[in-house]
Amino acid sequence: MTVIDEWTGRHAHALRTALRLTNEAFAERLGISPRTLTKWRERPDVVPSPYLQEALDTYLSQAPPDAQVRFSANLGLDQRRVPIDDTVLTQLNTALGDLARALARLQTEDPERSPSS
Repeated sequence: MTVIDEWTGRHAHALRTALRLTNEAFAERLGISPRTLTKWRERPDVVPSPYLQEALDTYLSQAPPDAQVRFSANLGLDQRRVPIDDTVLTQLNTALGDLARALARLQTEDPERSPSS
């Protein structure tokens, strides 16, 4: 997970968009006005109060993994993807095997057949 030492308006905006919240919904969670969020977006170097820094830390740590990945990507910090669990990986491998067998069967049925026909 990305750790922010000092939150700025740029970081807060990246978190809001990663969480896919409106200005109003995010402002309500933080206990501030939507206008404050607009000011942070307009002045990305502004540093919120220590209280808001803690709140932003909390929302980032509680964000779902996909939102944390979007947050890092929004900031250009980390391009890692959400890991695929073993069940999905097994299903993908099975599907690839099925496709390879189907392709091989098609090719043996009509050896003159080209991929574009």
